[in-house]
Amino acid sequence: MHGMYNLYIYGGNPYIPRLDISPLGDIPVKQPITTPGLSPRRTVAVVLLIAAITASLLGSGCIDSTNNNHETEGTSASPLELQVVGSTTVLPIAEECARVFMEQRPGDKVYPMGGGSSHGIKSVADGTVDIGTASRDLKSSEEEAYPSLVMHGVAKDGVAVVVHPESRVSDLTIEQLQGIYTGRITNWQDVGGEDSEIAEVSNEGIIRRIVKFFNCGEDSGIMVVSREEGSGTRDCFEQTVMKPTGKEITDHAIIQDSNGKIRTTVAGNKAGIGFISLGYVDSSVKAVALDGVQPMVETVRRGEYAISRTLLMITDGEPDEDEQAFLDFVFSEEGQRIVTDVHFIPVNI
Repeated sequence: MHGMYNLYIYGGNPYIPRLDISPLGDIPVKQPITTPGLSPRRTVAVVLLIAAITASLLGSGCIDSTNNNHETEGTSASPLELQVVGSTTVLPIAEECARVFMEQRPGDKVYPMGGGSSHGIKSVADGTVDIGTASRDLKSSEEEAYPSLVMHGVAKDGVAVVVHPESRVSDLTIEQLQGIYTGRITNWQDVGGEDSEIAEVSNEGIIRRIVKFFNCGEDSGIMVVSREEGSGTRDCFEQTVMKPTGKEITDHAIIQDSNGKIRTTVAGNKAGIGFISLGYVDSSVKAVALDGVQPMVETVRRGEYAISRTLLMITDGEPDEDEQAFLDFVFSEEGQRIVTDVHFIPVNI
């Protein structure tokens, strides 16, 4: 009956020491591998055979000796995952670009969300999202607070003034628009429309008083609808329309927190007027001309339409590899076609 032997690997070669003497002297070695039932000579032969097979596999490339327990060279990195958050104006661009981007890159995930331009700017600065979106430039206070933010202009847009489709009004001057939004003009008749109700509305959008006049010579009401403070669309509107007056939007305006809600509100009230991104204009509302210029892609591109802006995607510092991959797609020919398809104005075509 053969005895029990302790087998060690030392310097890449099998070694069977006598008794309990370690080949490394006083340096501890790992738990020895016991080989019951084999003679020393047979044990050495088995080890040499295993070593020969291993060397053969290494030479053939079946075993990667340089990257043990890691991905082999040429395999893809871990899936991309991005949060793109902010402006509801930029949201249709982000959503459609994300959809096509993910179709082309199975396993990658891009999550577009709204919340408003101010939310997008603060979130990317705080590091809670990867890419922020905004439909306005940074305010001076934001530039001071977040000096590391980098702007990427992905599209251009106009802000359209919209009324109910049945309204007689199809053209306003900037001065008339200023009068409506400061509350100085309260009768549609004063700007070419027809009599309607006087509607006094709280900031929360709850109608407090409605009085109808029957040709009594009294002013008739215009239901003014506006975006909330912090909205990029509101900021663009205020910079062009309100800032020259030195006044704020009337306290009686109905406040809505998205382009879609303003569109729905105006579409549902014949006395309504609001402002929305050009990309949100559809048959449920009528866009009016300003000083004789229609809000159209061509007039915005040529700089003729008064209320326009650049739509932004924002990174904290220069984009990392994943962020750059998505931005590259947005700026690509295919990405800029998507910008056109969702009714905005591309910057690279």
